[in-house]
Amino acid sequence: METGTVERPDGRVVSFASWGDPAGRPLLLLHGTPGSRLSRSSDRNLYGRLRAHVVSFDRPGYGGSSAQRDRTILSVADDAVAVADAVGWARFSVLGVSGGGPHALALGARAPERVRALGLAVGAAPADFVDPDDLIAINREGLRRAREEGRESLEAFLAEPAAQAASDPGAMLDAAMADAPPVDREMLSRPDVREVLVESLREAFVNGPVGWFDDSYALSMPWGFDLGEVTVPVHMWYGEADRNVPIKAVERMASQLRVDSFEIIPGAGHLGWLMQEEHVLRTLLAAG
Repeated sequence: METGTVERPDGRVVSFASWGDPAGRPLLLLHGTPGSRLSRSSDRNLYGRLRAHVVSFDRPGYGGSSAQRDRTILSVADDAVAVADAVGWARFSVLGVSGGGPHALALGARAPERVRALGLAVGAAPADFVDPDDLIAINREGLRRAREEGRESLEAFLAEPAAQAASDPGAMLDAAMADAPPVDREMLSRPDVREVLVESLREAFVNGPVGWFDDSYALSMPWGFDLGEVTVPVHMWYGEADRNVPIKAVERMASQLRVDSFEIIPGAGHLGWLMQEEHVLRTLLAAG
């Protein structure tokens, strides 16, 4: 791993990390919610095997990136372009995972000329598309508070799990996913997967909970662009049994995108795409 920072025009700092072969094919990885630049494959040889240069960065308030309380999905897309500029990429593939999905789509709307291929691995759907009854409990209540009661109520609800994430990220993961499909809890128990998730989560909260608060609020509100504005064809991978990003909402989102491929993984939950991670990366690196 190599790390670096980019200073933005407003004085904020964006922290990023790079993995794999610096001379390899470029791929920008947009982490989940909550998460950090330390989100990466649990297969330590995967990026080298694929001759991939993978870069991830902390969204505002997470890890080493400055907070930006008025951030939007689109403003983070501008941060992503700045990171790509810093590492010398003219064009690159993008993979948005979970809460990183909308930010990947924002790149496809904001800077399509920079995006070689765009992928969503269990990427979140617009909140208006989601039936709350299809969500795990923490996401259902968080969405309700954001939409009905506002930012302060959402932050009050997230404060306790955020404190747990800072002190014991593994316990926070287990608690948040307690009512997720059994297949997700099985994936969480895999030592290799758990190690990366815990490390990324611990880093996400190293400077407090504001990154998660702002990320969650932005994802619960209108994204600031229409799905039809995403001019880049999209590759999609989702778990059939996902209760973090329900498949009915995803299908509605897909109907409004230019979809190049859409794979529903039978029996898989929110973490099931990891079983196909190499296929996902090969698809994106070979495209464009």
